[in-house]
Amino acid sequence: MSGDPTPAKIQRILAVDFGDARTGLAATDWTGTIIVPLPRIDSRDEAEVVRAIVECVRERQTQVVVIGMPMSLDGGTNARVQRTTAFRTRLQAALPCPVEAVDESHSTDEAHERLKQGGLKAKARKDLADSIAALVILERFRHDRRHRPQ
Repeated sequence: MSGDPTPAKIQRILAVDFGDARTGLAATDWTGTIIVPLPRIDSRDEAEVVRAIVECVRERQTQVVVIGMPMSLDGGTNARVQRTTAFRTRLQAALPCPVEAVDESHSTDEAHERLKQGGLKAKARKDLADSIAALVILERFRHDRRHRPQ
């Protein structure tokens, strides 16, 4: 994948909800039309998480990766923001495609609410929430891209 794809041509997107122990993933289908949650990565080892994402990007021929960036209410940085920023830098160094950032504020809460509305019990919601949060992040990225001045 050479060069940055133009926004109109980006169809294959992978979203990442990076966490301490679990990292949720979601992606567009091959046409870029449908967003699907993918199996989460259960690991505290950042190198292992990067390897798993790189493999997913390769398999899915991803054109852009979107990572949820925690935003502090005051606009400053905190340990979570710093850790996610460092992970994004590490991930970008390992990938042939751009790694964009999107505000992930309340994405996990939204994921739990969607799953609850879908009738899932607390245990099932916990198992799926990380990848549904990634799905929310991907939706936000697509929405922001559609409404960005050209």
